[in-house]
Amino acid sequence: MLQFAPLLAMGTVGLAIGSANTIYQLPPLILLFPACLYLIGIQAESGSVAFRRGLLTGLAAYTACLYWIAVPFAEQTAMPWYLAISGPVAVSFAMGLYAAAFSLFCYKFLRNARPCYVGVSTFFLWGTLELARGFVLSGFPWASLAAAFSDWPAFVQPVSVIGAEGYSALLAALACYITAAMIASSVKHSVSALVALALLFTSSYCSWIQPADATANIEIAMVQGNIDQGAKWDKRYMRGTVERYVTLSEQVFNHPVELVIWPETSMPFYLQSNREYLPLIRRLAITSKAPYLIGTPGYAKGTDGRKYDIFNRAYLIDSEGLMLSWYDKMHLVPFGEYIPFYVPFAEELLQGTGTFQPGTVHEPITVGNLALGVLICYEATFTELAQDRVEQGANLLVNISNDAWFGKTAAPKQHLDMTVLRAVEQGRYVARATNTGITAIIDPKGNITTQGKSFRADVIFGTVGTRTGFTIYHRLFSLIRALLIAGAIAVLAYSIYTNKKKEI
Repeated sequence: MLQFAPLLAMGTVGLAIGSANTIYQLPPLILLFPACLYLIGIQAESGSVAFRRGLLTGLAAYTACLYWIAVPFAEQTAMPWYLAISGPVAVSFAMGLYAAAFSLFCYKFLRNARPCYVGVSTFFLWGTLELARGFVLSGFPWASLAAAFSDWPAFVQPVSVIGAEGYSALLAALACYITAAMIASSVKHSVSALVALALLFTSSYCSWIQPADATANIEIAMVQGNIDQGAKWDKRYMRGTVERYVTLSEQVFNHPVELVIWPETSMPFYLQSNREYLPLIRRLAITSKAPYLIGTPGYAKGTDGRKYDIFNRAYLIDSEGLMLSWYDKMHLVPFGEYIPFYVPFAEELLQGTGTFQPGTVHEPITVGNLALGVLICYEATFTELAQDRVEQGANLLVNISNDAWFGKTAAPKQHLDMTVLRAVEQGRYVARATNTGITAIIDPKGNITTQGKSFRADVIFGTVGTRTGFTIYHRLFSLIRALLIAGAIAVLAYSIYTNKKKEI
């Protein structure tokens, strides 16, 4: 058995190097994280020790993975760096509580359990904990086990059947099952674990090599402005921003496309009422003979005593220059787009934090044969939002984002990896347009078919397909989530019952 220090180090390295990072990524290392939490639990002297050590491991691992949260805290809010560091630490502490709960469960109920029971119980528990991470305190489903394998799309196909949470649960279960088999020195269980792992990846590969058929192939253009975040909201640079996007988009004149996409808040003003720039963009759409989907703030008559409600919006301007419809971001970023609860000295500490309101209309934006399911910024990390867009009839998912906040950190790649999961879960192409990168087209198998270079002003041309069919996961979405939760409750109840029976 390993001591706590090596387990802490291995778990941290596993999550940090298994997930996307700026050094080197090796996805299978992600399995070390649940395996180490399991070992921490079964080796602890008491429940409190298991909880504390699990929390510390989770805190270290998630901080190593999510260090980049300090960057927007410092640059967006003008917060001093020594305070900005509290951002990733606080988020990682909250996420570490899930790791602590997992280790505590392992201490309470899995110390003498057979490998098969270890695998089954950790499957349901890990899946439920990842589900909870997507909802509790506004939700932050970042750094999941499934997302680590997005870089290897041949091994992420089970997501189309059991979803990201289900696949993470399966990976955690296999990691803990193999560990338990090794501890028990069981040849039978060790062989079974390796066979299960081989079958999982083989079936995934066989699914991956099947073509991602589509009912229509559509040429699109995604404009990456590469506007410096520090100057973006400065009125002195507003004209330059508009001119850059217009000039880049003129490349479309010689390359006919059926849709042009500008990223989140690419127009850093209220486009809907701007008398100077709105006519210019309308003429651009008419000349391009293509509709434009443009990220920009929007406003409407206020509610709850407010004069105006402000939204993070995506407008569609059709090929005749008409502003037809829009989508308002529904899942806002806490402390970035709104302050979720009272924070002392908020005005001083959180300068630049938005006062956006969440949107309420989530039907696809339709133009021609396209039904665009729009996901703005980190909405692409939430399974249920992509599920809803497809349920409403979207035949193409569009993610517009501004990842310039995160600079040259691991965040943009981690964000892309989670967007890949949405494509596979829903069996839809995803067109992802960003300000600084990573701008890309993802097919329904999770392959990145087109990708632009980061931190370069450019137009990325590519082909997307429209699809109307549903994946198994989409059809069984509610049932799969209900079974994960019900299974976790059943495992917990059975474990408590058997423990009490042993005591008697």
